[in-house]
Amino acid sequence: MKAAFRGFSPISGGRKRYRFRFSEPIYSHLFCTLPMERNPAQETSTAYPKTASILALVGGMIILLGGVIFVGVAAYVLPHLNYSNLTVPQGMDRASLPALISGVVGVMGAVGLVCGAIVLLSATMLLAKVGQRRTWGILILVFSVLSFIGLGGFVIGAILGIVGGILALRWKPPAI
Repeated sequence: MKAAFRGFSPISGGRKRYRFRFSEPIYSHLFCTLPMERNPAQETSTAYPKTASILALVGGMIILLGGVIFVGVAAYVLPHLNYSNLTVPQGMDRASLPALISGVVGVMGAVGLVCGAIVLLSATMLLAKVGQRRTWGILILVFSVLSFIGLGGFVIGAILGIVGGILALRWKPPAI
C-alpha cells in the first residue's frame, strides 16, 4: 500500500519552504492488523499430531545414525589406535586398554541403536494409531531421554525426540 502524494505546498512564513503532503503515513502498512477469524492456539491443540511424529522421526533417525557411527568406530577405528601415551591404572594390563575403550564406545553405540529404533517405531505408530498417542508419546519421550547414554544422536536427535514426545502428549483430540 503506497501513500498518495499530493504535491508541494508552500509553508507560510518569510522564506519559501516546501513540505510534502501525503494522504496517509508512509509506513502505515507495517502497523496494520488483519482481523483473525480463528484462534491459532486452538488450531494447534486440535490438529492431527503430525508435527510431533515428524520431529520424533527425524530425532530417531539422527539417534540411529549416531549409534551406527559409534558402533562402527568401536569396531574398526578404536582397536587399531596407538594407546602407548596413556597412563594405565594400577592392576590393569596395557594390552586390554583398546578392548576396554572399544567396549565402552560399542555399548554406547548399541544403546543409541536400540533407542533410535524404538523412537522411530514409536513415531511411525504415532502416525498410524492416533488413538494410542499417550503410549507412543511416552515411549518417544523415555527412549529419547535414555539415548543420552549413547550421546543422544549428537544431542540434537535426543532434543528433537523429546520435543516430539512432549508435543504428542500435549495434543488433545477435537471435541465432537
